[in-house]
Amino acid sequence: MTGFSKDCCFVTFEPFGHSADLDRTAFGENFLSASRIDAVHILPAQNDWYQHADFLEACRRVAEVTRGYQRIVAYGSSMGGYAALRFGGLVGAGSAFALSPQFSIDPRQVPFDRRWIEQARKLTFVSEAVSSRFVPSAFIAYDPHGPDLRHADMFRPHTNVTDIPLPNSGHPCTLYLAELGLLQAAVVDLAKGTFDPVAFRHRARRRRKEAPEFYVTLSHRASHRGHSDTLSLALAERAIARPQAGLRCLTHFAVLAAHAGRMSDAFEALDRAASTEPHHPAVRRAQSEILEVAGDLDQAVTILERLCRDPLPTGSDGTRLAHLRWRQRLPLYRRLTHPTALRRFGRLLDRARQRLGSDR
Repeated sequence: MTGFSKDCCFVTFEPFGHSADLDRTAFGENFLSASRIDAVHILPAQNDWYQHADFLEACRRVAEVTRGYQRIVAYGSSMGGYAALRFGGLVGAGSAFALSPQFSIDPRQVPFDRRWIEQARKLTFVSEAVSSRFVPSAFIAYDPHGPDLRHADMFRPHTNVTDIPLPNSGHPCTLYLAELGLLQAAVVDLAKGTFDPVAFRHRARRRRKEAPEFYVTLSHRASHRGHSDTLSLALAERAIARPQAGLRCLTHFAVLAAHAGRMSDAFEALDRAASTEPHHPAVRRAQSEILEVAGDLDQAVTILERLCRDPLPTGSDGTRLAHLRWRQRLPLYRRLTHPTALRRFGRLLDRARQRLGSDR
């Protein structure tokens, strides 16, 4: 997608995705094209963190295309941010805009981060071994209240890092910035060479409560830190009340609502999410968990089985499928005394008591 101007060209690297179709729309493609900014898009066929033998040749060909531009910006989110920083120099980029990048997912290098351990077990990290050519300078945006800060620190010996910390923006912070309209503005400023990271960070800080992702991140953290389920659900409810609430907010709320016994709210949120992307793995994953909570193990298993047959399955789906199949094999009395069933029974009992109390 070139021909607009020789001032700037973006080279985008795809994040972790759920489609193996190489004809799919690339990361940032629609916006860059609409903004008349030249771009070259690198799309992997697998979620393999660009660890394949022909990647070096692909980068060499991209460098031939970008030769002659005044500014070349490598751009990516999460897995794509990893590639933008590590391999930006190979495609001719002088700078990178990386959103929540990993330094690596190799457990030997990052033993503190196990979020992608299932993917890491399948990789040989051949590109890291022979192809890494870090971009000379980088703007790195990340949530400092998690492992992404440590990843950002690991890049410092290899490139000139300009930090853009965005507290409680989640991983990746891409959705948070897009919801605020700041991501789009940053890309345009980077293309013009006028990007101000300090002003950008301050705008994001001032407007953080406008972003649904801000509340979703707080909701996740409330759960992980042992706070009440009521607080986590209340924060998720604030997220879906925002007009720009997307699929991740809706599915997160739907699952929490189901566990709280609010099944009608759960299915309503799930329907909202499915109205835009009915076959998205996150929607089907949430549907499976809600059905499990509702007691329909057979249908929950069927959905997970289909998910595991997707071109780009995740290890966590396989682990959960194995657990549900184990539950299916349990005798009836064991199913009824399983913690999930007991929690469901407790919620029904509480609601019955409340109803009896209100009838007096």
